[in-house]
Amino acid sequence: MENKTRHKLSQTLYPLWFVGANLVARLGGMIILVLIGHAFASDMLGAYFSMLALVGLAVTATQAGSGPLLIRFAQSNQYRFALGIVIIRLLIAVIATAIVMITTPEPLTTYWPLILMPMAAALSPDWKIAARTEFSRLGAIAVIAQLVGISTAIWAVMFDHAIALFAIAPSISISGLIASSVLAVHPRKPQPAFFPGHTPSRTTTYGLIGFTLLAGCLPNLDFVLLGQDNDALFMAQRVFLFCAGLLAAIASTLFAKRQSGTLRDVWLLFPMAAISLVLMGAPDQVAMLIYAAPSPELVAVLQQGALWPLLLALLTRQILTLQEMANAAWLGWLCLIVLIATALLISPITAATDVIVFAQYRLGLLIVVLVAWSAITSKRRVSA
Repeated sequence: MENKTRHKLSQTLYPLWFVGANLVARLGGMIILVLIGHAFASDMLGAYFSMLALVGLAVTATQAGSGPLLIRFAQSNQYRFALGIVIIRLLIAVIATAIVMITTPEPLTTYWPLILMPMAAALSPDWKIAARTEFSRLGAIAVIAQLVGISTAIWAVMFDHAIALFAIAPSISISGLIASSVLAVHPRKPQPAFFPGHTPSRTTTYGLIGFTLLAGCLPNLDFVLLGQDNDALFMAQRVFLFCAGLLAAIASTLFAKRQSGTLRDVWLLFPMAAISLVLMGAPDQVAMLIYAAPSPELVAVLQQGALWPLLLALLTRQILTLQEMANAAWLGWLCLIVLIATALLISPITAATDVIVFAQYRLGLLIVVLVAWSAITSKRRVSA
């Protein structure tokens, strides 16, 4: 009886320790943010965060739905297909990096470390570890990478040099690549047995790529396409990216374990709801914790964007529900195309608070669309 209770409890709380390890890693990211936020001027930080957001889109394009896809291929021992996906990721990384270099006005000598990030994302074998549900190893990788990032941030603060500042994020990516390469070699337990149902069909593959690309683009897309070179906006985005990173880690865990139902919703929504409450009630304290002299505009952006983490969590829940459904395979692609097209048609928004409010409206509209699609398809299944 005791063993049954312990097993049931472990099945309920399995993401807890992994979320704890990820929180340690996110705490590392917050430490880095505090270090550089108190050491560098706003214009330097704004330029760094703006470039980081642009490169973040390149990293998202590189990983374009391949993470979940690689997990499913590994779980069905389809490593030949997995190798093909990795080669495609490398090609996309090269193309995305070239586009960043061509389109950015910043001199390459300043930001060149950032262009290493898409290649590191393409080569990282962390999907092998996730497929084996060895989440403790993923947590260890995150902690190792953040420790290297903190060391680089301390170096940047001590020498007060732009190249050191721009090397922080790449040092995290490269150390994560090295750590995951080492830990992916020797599994603690045998590979999962082959189950035909684990192999994604062509339609499911198409849907996984579309929805994962949509989820990966959302943390950066509206900031890059709607915002101007507004320092307050991109400084506030670092707080929102903390939420997006934690949410992505939780969603990855739930995906690998095929979790559904109430437990999935609790893990997705509760942490983000708590963060939204903090941003709504104490945005000035959050801003002062991270930055030496936060502007009133930065505090206003954090408060106006308080619902952003919760909205992203609600949207992530819908994506997890729909991304492996064959009849919704085109939906993620359509949503992403509409988001990009409408952003390009909208006149540039000058006020940072208006950008974050508009971004939340767009997230809310996506949630309505995906919920409506789920309701319609469920009704059709019941009728059939």
